[in-house]
Amino acid sequence: MQLPFPIATYHDRLARVRARLADRGLDGLVVTTPDAIHWLTGFDTIGYLWSQALVIGRDGAEPTLVTRTSERPGVAATSWLREPRIYDIAAQRPAGEIAEAVRGHRLSAGSVGIDLQAFTLVPAVWEELKAELPEVTWTDASDIVAEARLVKEPAEIGYQRQAAAMADAAMSAVVAAIGPGISETELAGIAARELGAAGSEYAAIPPMVVSGERTTLVHALAGRRTVARGDLVCVELAGVVHRYHAVLMRTVSVGPPAPRVRQVADCLERAMAAAVGAARPGAAAPEPDRACNAVLDELDLTGNRCHRIGYSLGVAYPPGWLEPMTLVDGDPHVLAPGMSFTIEPNLTLPAEGFGLKLGETVLCTPDGPERLSAIDPALIVT
Repeated sequence: MQLPFPIATYHDRLARVRARLADRGLDGLVVTTPDAIHWLTGFDTIGYLWSQALVIGRDGAEPTLVTRTSERPGVAATSWLREPRIYDIAAQRPAGEIAEAVRGHRLSAGSVGIDLQAFTLVPAVWEELKAELPEVTWTDASDIVAEARLVKEPAEIGYQRQAAAMADAAMSAVVAAIGPGISETELAGIAARELGAAGSEYAAIPPMVVSGERTTLVHALAGRRTVARGDLVCVELAGVVHRYHAVLMRTVSVGPPAPRVRQVADCLERAMAAAVGAARPGAAAPEPDRACNAVLDELDLTGNRCHRIGYSLGVAYPPGWLEPMTLVDGDPHVLAPGMSFTIEPNLTLPAEGFGLKLGETVLCTPDGPERLSAIDPALIVT
């Protein structure tokens, strides 16, 4: 087995999840997201394109992982599970095999939670699963495992610190390469190469690079545009260790920035500092967002914010790296030591032809917020 943590850690996590099930009056849980399955078992695969599920009962028995035949070696090599339920995608129905696992944990007439918000729960499989188990009372329990993951253990934080150093190394290499004549795709390739050289695993989202007028596109992947003098270049990437992510975003000006760009960038830097400073233990989740907006309002820029200021971050697989806590109004969470999250008050000003990215991973500690990046959070001028 190749486990990131001692087996006792996984048993403790499973016990915590079972306690949450008891608190909710649930007899069992069906988990389908790869990040949650990995967190509970260590199982590491990209093969979740085909249906898989981890069935957990409150009976104390080992959870049952239902997955296809191709994954059998991976279960043995990367998880502590001993008795997976393997199905042949050419001959067996995933929903039928998941239903058998539910029955195996004596849950066929119980109250069972399932992560209905999971992208891995295909509607056709869900409908078939309900038909297979008509006596089950299903409950949306998408938060059961997700909430248990919010406060990180010291070893998890250690992996995120390593990932942040890898992100710094890759970002520094990309910044050094930025100049007239290089394309966005070349820069994204440099980011991927340097992340790999630093020891990073493949991130849940590949490196994003946009330049010039394309900097207004917040989530665009690198294109074939060539960088020119006077351009802005936005870079977003993540380092990954044992699937724990640390995200980093910076903007580079190729040559001296225009006065308006400098004005906005300076305001954004101060807004970022205010948001990070507000991410203290005991603060309500929306506080960093409010602190950021108070600064951006000085230049009437709050309306140019393009998404939430941040979200919790940890284990992730493609296609995304968000955990459930979001630092926005309406989120009920309270920040606590051990929570890690992004702070990213990115701006898009399409009417003015440019956008700015600035963000990174922040750790809430007993002494206050800690930025995990060593790169100065300012507009970089090359």
